[in-house]
Amino acid sequence: MPHVAEQFGRSMASGTPYDIEQRLRRHDGEYRWFGNRGLPLRDERGEILAWHVLLTDVHDRKIAEAALAARERNLRLIIDTVPAMAWSARADGTANFFNKQYLEFVGRSHDDLADWQWTSLVHPDDLETIGTTWAACRDTGSGAEVEARLLRHDGVYRWFRFQTRPLRDEQGKVVQWYGINTDIEDRKRAEEELAERERNLREAHEHLNQAQRLTHTGSFRTDVLTDAHIQSDELYRILGCAPAKLREFRDHVHPADLDLFDEGFARAMADRSAFDETFRFIRPDGEIVYLHAVAHFLNEPDDRPVVMGSIQDISERKKIGDALDELRSELAHVTRAMSLGELTASIAHEVNQPLTGIITNASICIRLLSADPPDIAGAINTAQRSLRDGNRASEVIKRLRGLFSRQEFTLEAIDLNEAAREVVALCTTELQRRRISLSTEFAPDLPQVPGDRVQLQQVILNLCLNAADAIGDPDDRPGGS
Repeated sequence: MPHVAEQFGRSMASGTPYDIEQRLRRHDGEYRWFGNRGLPLRDERGEILAWHVLLTDVHDRKIAEAALAARERNLRLIIDTVPAMAWSARADGTANFFNKQYLEFVGRSHDDLADWQWTSLVHPDDLETIGTTWAACRDTGSGAEVEARLLRHDGVYRWFRFQTRPLRDEQGKVVQWYGINTDIEDRKRAEEELAERERNLREAHEHLNQAQRLTHTGSFRTDVLTDAHIQSDELYRILGCAPAKLREFRDHVHPADLDLFDEGFARAMADRSAFDETFRFIRPDGEIVYLHAVAHFLNEPDDRPVVMGSIQDISERKKIGDALDELRSELAHVTRAMSLGELTASIAHEVNQPLTGIITNASICIRLLSADPPDIAGAINTAQRSLRDGNRASEVIKRLRGLFSRQEFTLEAIDLNEAAREVVALCTTELQRRRISLSTEFAPDLPQVPGDRVQLQQVILNLCLNAADAIGDPDDRPGGS
């Protein structure tokens, strides 16, 4: 009513036509929209004679327009609130619309981005890609996708996926382009991190392979439940094969080491402890290699035991160790032989004493038997002394043979006191020649110790001779003592 009264009153006063949209109440009480047009009828002098009014029912049109406006508002609201940057462009590719998300991201107005101005926000390195893609879209009339960086309002470039699709008319001609830009910065970063990790993993794997080749060590992973194995290339080279099952691996273990292998594996399985054993392995070509295997269980459920470990080929180390042992044995033998020269006088004295006793006792025995009557009892005693001296000489020779012979390492229970006394007996004459007095004090309850008798006696002998050398010539000592 206020609007109609104001418009109608103005027209009446000015004599000008009016065109008003208003609601009129129908006979049933419903208000409906009408178009109200009024035109003045004038006489020859221009005076208004009457007003001609046309009322047209426009209710359905107004309802349709209101619904259309509501849909447009809803559509705009959807476009502006969708979590992506939406836009549209004309058939030639010039932009004509950007949604709220787009404008807020770049911090620019619609006029700042219209036509081709939006390209100023694309990263310089990606402009060529964007241009080439748009040109292909216009030429082929098909949609496309491309990845490029877009400048944010704070000056930071972020990666986006640009996607566009064409709108065609009834003849199939492109009349509009619609697109959406999706932020893929986080995905890009994740892909780059993943690629970096893959590169690092490849490098680490290569370094591991090199390290395994240099150390002759191979790695493996075994699912005990399924008896499935994964092994490195180096382990395949070491074994000369790729056993698919534990039984197949066990079949190649040297028969002499099979009990050791089985016991170690059973012990590890029983208490989930580490497997650490050295054993021989027979390769398919018949070559026997020495292996040192170390393995441990991963933190998996008890019903899914998984073992990871390494196997090292120690054959070369074993050969070197055997060679070193042989060299040590040779060196020890040479050292003992050198000591023999220094103890010549002592050895001669030790052997000469019982031999002299034997000769003397033999002469006495002959005399006693030649007497008239023969002294049988005395001869027997003298013969017994000869036997004692003979045994003594035999023991001396036996000790010398044991001390200076070349023999393998023998581990046995040793009485250190007895071993030391034997060495001291050999050294006594040499020490007396050098005017050196050796005093000993042995622990009465000393227990036996495990060791190699010859090597321990060699140590004691070296200590005695080195001490004598350290004291020096008696004539050079103060006071000659």
